[in-house]
Amino acid sequence: MPNNNRITGIIQDFNNQLFKNKKIEIKDTILIVGSPRSGTTWLMEIFSAIPGYTYLFEPLNPIWYPESFEVGFRSRTYLPSNFNWPAGEDYLKKIFEGKIANLPIVDNPISDIFQGFSVSNVLKHLFSNKLIVKSVNMNRMLPWIAQRFNLKGIFFIVRHPCAVIASQLETGLCGYRPSLPPYFDVFPTLENILDEVSEIDDLDRNLINKLKTIETREEILAAAWCLDNYNIFSRPKSNHWKLVIYEKLVKEREIENLFYDIGEKIPRSTFNRLKKPSLVTTKESRKIVKKPDQQLSKWKERLSEKQIDRILKVVSDFDIDLYSKDFEPKYENLRR
Repeated sequence: MPNNNRITGIIQDFNNQLFKNKKIEIKDTILIVGSPRSGTTWLMEIFSAIPGYTYLFEPLNPIWYPESFEVGFRSRTYLPSNFNWPAGEDYLKKIFEGKIANLPIVDNPISDIFQGFSVSNVLKHLFSNKLIVKSVNMNRMLPWIAQRFNLKGIFFIVRHPCAVIASQLETGLCGYRPSLPPYFDVFPTLENILDEVSEIDDLDRNLINKLKTIETREEILAAAWCLDNYNIFSRPKSNHWKLVIYEKLVKEREIENLFYDIGEKIPRSTFNRLKKPSLVTTKESRKIVKKPDQQLSKWKERLSEKQIDRILKVVSDFDIDLYSKDFEPKYENLRR
């Protein structure tokens, strides 16, 4: 009997050949980005209800796409909008056209593929010619992407930093990976953060000095969250992407605007998907997904008061005044 690596290779080869035979156009591709554990998978599943669409999952994750690290992408690649990088541009063009299309197989190729299995999902995957690309590693290069690719829509989902960090601490899934195999998730260090900060020219020197004093894991993850969302909170509002507030989506106050922005009608099945947990939701969280207020406030039970204060202090140091100990953001500050 062939081993799992051989089976995985056969499946990946078949899937790539399948996508190479599709005629996917960049102008029809939808891109979803956000920090790890911010709702990107859930939003991807909501949009996948649109007829004719299937999706690619994490094309900058080297476990499934080792080509991405070979080209030069890393866990948190920052690219100024005017940066000239033909190899990176060529790689993403292939992703947005489905020319590179690997499946998220981790251990067992059969169980991994059929997680959340349904006949309709498989049929859409086989016969759809339009693409949703979902990534937790493209936030910091979004202006660069928007300038080079005429996508159907770019959606940047943002969730309360305390909720994101509570989930990252619980699951260990924070989107950071070593530069060499086996590429499993690791928590970032302060050294990682300071290296990333040094790449961004317009960050205030006082902020950098403050970052040098943080120590705890939650503070380091808070700094990573701030850098991930830098394009939203520290720059003028952009028409190149749509900001999606996770909390509004949970309370079903966002869905019509999202589909309007890409000129699509809302399929009936979309509202059912709003009530379903995503494939990467933890077992404990699945129990409360139909209770919006409980779902949005669960981070208060998972974090101590000191952890919450530390996280919000780092967010404040970045001059982000959208979040407090309330589980919903201060929407009036977002509009300013």
